[in-house]
Amino acid sequence: MKHPLFEHSDNYNAWLDGLQWPQGPSSQSQREWLFYSFLLILGSGYTAFALVAWGLGFHAGVLVNSLGIAAILTLGGLRHARIRLAPLVTALLAVTLAQALSITWLTGGIYSATISWLALAALPALLANTQQARILGLAVAWLLILGLYGYALMGGEIAMQIMPKDLIHWHFLMAVVIFGMQLALLYRMNTARNQRLHIMQLNRRNLRQVHQQLKNTQQQKDLFVASVSHELRTPMNAILGLADLIQHEKALNSDVRAKVEDIQKSGEHLLTIINDLLDHAQMEAGRLQVVSEPFNLRETLQNSFQLLKRRAETKPIQYQLSIDPHVPQWVMGDGHRLTQILVNLLGNAIKFTAQGQVELHCSAHIQHTTEPPMAQLRLSVRDTGMGIPTEQQHRVFQSFSQAHHSIARRFGGNGLGLSIAQGLVHAMGGQIGFESQAGQGSTFWVTLDCRLCDVQMGLTPIDDEALSDQAVRILIADDNPLNRQIAALQLRRHLPRAQVTEVEDGLQAFEAVRDGAQFDVILMDLQMPQMDGLSCARKIRTELPEPQCATPIIALTAKSGQEELARCLDCGMNEYMHKPFNSRLLAERLLAYVS
Repeated sequence: MKHPLFEHSDNYNAWLDGLQWPQGPSSQSQREWLFYSFLLILGSGYTAFALVAWGLGFHAGVLVNSLGIAAILTLGGLRHARIRLAPLVTALLAVTLAQALSITWLTGGIYSATISWLALAALPALLANTQQARILGLAVAWLLILGLYGYALMGGEIAMQIMPKDLIHWHFLMAVVIFGMQLALLYRMNTARNQRLHIMQLNRRNLRQVHQQLKNTQQQKDLFVASVSHELRTPMNAILGLADLIQHEKALNSDVRAKVEDIQKSGEHLLTIINDLLDHAQMEAGRLQVVSEPFNLRETLQNSFQLLKRRAETKPIQYQLSIDPHVPQWVMGDGHRLTQILVNLLGNAIKFTAQGQVELHCSAHIQHTTEPPMAQLRLSVRDTGMGIPTEQQHRVFQSFSQAHHSIARRFGGNGLGLSIAQGLVHAMGGQIGFESQAGQGSTFWVTLDCRLCDVQMGLTPIDDEALSDQAVRILIADDNPLNRQIAALQLRRHLPRAQVTEVEDGLQAFEAVRDGAQFDVILMDLQMPQMDGLSCARKIRTELPEPQCATPIIALTAKSGQEELARCLDCGMNEYMHKPFNSRLLAERLLAYVS
């Protein structure tokens, strides 16, 4: 059955494919409209000029304007016969310039009052296809005027064939024709402007629809990611939990223990891939978040280093951790995300180093002059592996990308580790980079500014003896019986005297607390039938008396992030742990609430 996200995406893609963006009137139709407008205005003007010239006995004027009328009718007929517009525009420009030059020459050349008509006779050049053609048409008109001007300067004279007092009729008719052509241009420009505004409004409306569709798609994607997170982490919690329990069986022989270790390694690797994909989805949505809380920096470095020590020991390499003496122990930041960054960098270094050395080094520059004091951390992971060729280095931090396509076949990996590490470092306000040379290894470095804090602000680890001596009353609410069983077995391994009660939904958990059973801590799954964990916690906090309403509640969820933590805190829960959880850490958290 197809997930709703993909059904929605299919519909959305079909909608996009069928979307027809509104198109305005083409440049061809606008030019054709102006072409016919100019023909009508010029034809009317030439007819009026011919009549005036006939009345004045100006026979040359009658001839010139009659030829102009004939040319206008011919051009109109050719266009009606679907002759291409471009050559007809060129012909119209030639006719207009020739007619204007003829009338100007016959009425006195540069001394003629009709010289202004020659200056505006190049108006049809605006209908040309290209900017060069338009400029050329205007230039021709001005070259003709300059030619008449030069002819007059050299002493050339042109006899007027019509007296100046009779030119008043010509002046008025020229003004009418020019004004008509200006109106045609103005009308066309205003119409085109209105059409463009209409198109912009339609495009804006369509863009709003696309934006809404994208928002809906993103919401569906977030829902899908949340669903995948829950559905994948839940069985992973069972796989890793059972492997951990089996591995600690004292009667287990070495061969079976080795196989269980392989199962656990494979499960942890699969969990890493799941986490990378989910983190990548959060990065794409701009929701990758980090927290700022006290954490033991030195312990985080050592734990990150130890996580990959077993993998490093399978190769002939020197695996080293170097921490400068002045590196602080307690700082403010996100220790979990820092571990994720270091594990990605160390994992890559070990993967691509066949022999030689892999070193994690941390140094710090303490600034006591600031308030509060700050530590400028520099973490580097150096290896003597295969290195990265210069031409491939630009791809290092790209998602789903590796330096060369053969690397995925030889070493595996999904190409997300460094991309996610970069996103996490930037989210923490730091910088990440690298230096590498093919065949000589690589050094990846991270710089972070962290605020110093006192050790009292952090959680003090509890030793194994303290874990064993505590008797804790625990209520586990989870609809998955296997999850309940694994959680109970893991807690009893760390807390042998623990009294564990199991219920399968939020309603049973509420009734168990309401009916008088005393619990030190409640472990609450969030997604359960009848009543979910959030509703159960809210009812316990608001509907039950003391001391039941104050019972500490720890959420067990497959989701992670600040939004999930905020949801848990808003309904009255104390904190949350995401699956698969570390059994020892869970036991320590439980003991922290026991008085």
